[in-house]
Amino acid sequence: MSNRIEFYKNRSIGERFSVSVDFLKQNWKVLYKNILIGGLPLAIMMSYFLAQQMNVELAHDVSVFFIHYVFFFLISFLSMVYLYSMTGAVLYHYDRNQLSETTGWNDLKETFFRFSGKTVIISLSVYIPLIIFVVIFAAFSFVLGDFSSSGSQTLSIIVIIFFLILFIGGAIALTPSFTILYFPAYFSGKGNWESIKIAFKLGFKNWGSLFVTIILAGIVLYIIYMLFLLPFIFVAIFSMGQVTIFTYIFALLPALAITMIYPIMSVIFAFQYFSIVEKEEGVSLQSRVSEFENL
Repeated sequence: MSNRIEFYKNRSIGERFSVSVDFLKQNWKVLYKNILIGGLPLAIMMSYFLAQQMNVELAHDVSVFFIHYVFFFLISFLSMVYLYSMTGAVLYHYDRNQLSETTGWNDLKETFFRFSGKTVIISLSVYIPLIIFVVIFAAFSFVLGDFSSSGSQTLSIIVIIFFLILFIGGAIALTPSFTILYFPAYFSGKGNWESIKIAFKLGFKNWGSLFVTIILAGIVLYIIYMLFLLPFIFVAIFSMGQVTIFTYIFALLPALAITMIYPIMSVIFAFQYFSIVEKEEGVSLQSRVSEFENL
């Protein structure tokens, strides 16, 4: 492949964005050809349950509405796993000079399934404790709110604000690490738990550059997503909770936007990871030394 991109190279933030764009320009056909194999069916299912959440008649049946919401969450999770794992598989095969425009499912499936297993285990290991913490925080806030009605309102508000600041501060501190959570397992052959530890170690050490990347990439991609979401919001408002064929059609737009945006995010943060690892560990230099010793 001409103009081959080197992954492990210490780059500035601007260079990391530039090389991400170069990679996408060079490989967008093979990337999205494989992304859409599973991404499109998942987007269609996601759009169905998204539309159903706007159904005012469904909202009257709390149990059925809750079941629809659970299915929406599960499909969204499966979509995330698929999109990250398939993008990771494309990057992995590119790095090994095994990628061309004809590369398809049969070429990527072994790597994809291996990455999918890692993605699920790592996600559950990290996000389940976070969800439990959020539930406990919400329950604690509710108890304090109830307690405040009996006379200690000022104290309750202070405690709630303290925990809210703590929660927001924790989210800001941890988010950069989340962006590279899967990559040590994908590209460095690390175990799932070790991948988590490495991601948090590198994330805290390189917090500033990762956070700037989140802001810059997040703003652009969020604007793109909102452009796809707004038609659905307008349809939902004007339909007054009645689900029509237009509700399903316009619900598909944000689902497709997610399908297109997630691989871009994954590529951007993958190159953040490659640059950070090269800066910290000198992977490319070690590789050249090994090649020299094998001569």
